Amino acid sequence: MATAPKLVKSPAQQSGQVSSANSRLLTADDLAKITGLSVETLAQWRSQRRGIPFIKISRNCVRYRSADLDAWLQERIVRVENDPSNARRNN
Repeated sequence: MATAPKLVKSPAQQSGQVSSANSRLLTADDLAKITGLSVETLAQWRSQRRGIPFIKISRNCVRYRSADLDAWLQERIVRVENDPSNARRNN
């Protein structure tokens, strides 16, 4: 029976500087599926240095931190009020 691969923690994770929840790296495909944005839009945003912060690992390898995605989404939450005077009336 095959065994599961052993997860190796980085020195930052071992020292407690980075939590494992915030260190997950996402691909542009992952981000496109989560946000509904296209991979092409994400590429344009990267070239314009706008949108979701990204990590350029190498010339052709870009990743996004899940914590950065969460922060970007948090900035875009639109709050609505439950004001009965604004409710639609069915007459």
